[in-house]
Amino acid sequence: MMANETKRFFYTVCLLASVALNIFLVRNEWKKQKLSSNWAQEAAAEAEAVALISCSGHGRAYLDGVVVDGKPVCECNTCYGGPNCSHFSPDCAVDALRFSF
Repeated sequence: MMANETKRFFYTVCLLASVALNIFLVRNEWKKQKLSSNWAQEAAAEAEAVALISCSGHGRAYLDGVVVDGKPVCECNTCYGGPNCSHFSPDCAVDALRFSF
């Protein structure tokens, strides 16, 4: 009779320890997700800010591209230049076969 009570007590302790460990791990994982979503939101905001930079349709600004005075600048397509890629170079030769649509 005493052996059954000891086994029952042992199983109860194991069950409670398992439940407590699961609660602890789930709580820690939830906190990590809360912190990790913060950096993701900041990265998305930075990417959106760079995407709003106008390059006149003749270039593009990249988050990890050329930086001047701490801010990303336009990287212009062939034959275009200037701070917002709006200046066309009439003497520019473009290889039309290289570009396919």
